[in-house]
Amino acid sequence: MTRLLFVLVLAACSATPKPVAAPVAPSSELAMRRAKLIDWLHDYRVAGVFPSDGMRPISVFVDARGVRCPMAEMIHLSGRDDLVEAVHRKNNTLRLATVHSGPLFDWILDSGLTQEEVALVQGAMTIEESRWMIESPSASQLAIANVTGKLEMAEAALRSATPTSLAMATQRLIRANQVASRAR
Repeated sequence: MTRLLFVLVLAACSATPKPVAAPVAPSSELAMRRAKLIDWLHDYRVAGVFPSDGMRPISVFVDARGVRCPMAEMIHLSGRDDLVEAVHRKNNTLRLATVHSGPLFDWILDSGLTQEEVALVQGAMTIEESRWMIESPSASQLAIANVTGKLEMAEAALRSATPTSLAMATQRLIRANQVASRAR
């Protein structure tokens, strides 16, 4: 199942973006942000400290101990604790795939990642509850290994899709800026 998800996301991330007007080269600034986020994701995965309910990983922005999910950690490291705190207070189980406006959406547009990639990273924390219902150290270790494996696949997908995803992210940012300019 996890491999199938990886293949589907990689295919979606590698899809040829539809040009807005003329193809646009991704900005070096967007590319640098993306590279930094991927590096931070790697560090997060290697550290292996994930939000949990005390026994197994859980899919929340910030857990009761203050541990952030991978996307919340990247948003935090980018200097936007205000966004992390707002999600934590208002809707700690928010799915970033459903965000289509506002400051959090602007952060996604400026990140160098596509929204699909952001959803992939955040989705690594989603655990099939029925598989981990047994409260035991081994079940907890298996759940952590599951999250680690998903994050490793997400990181590989982000790295391999970088050229296409940067072009897509650049076009989406340009399109959003054009819409915002017309609204003024």
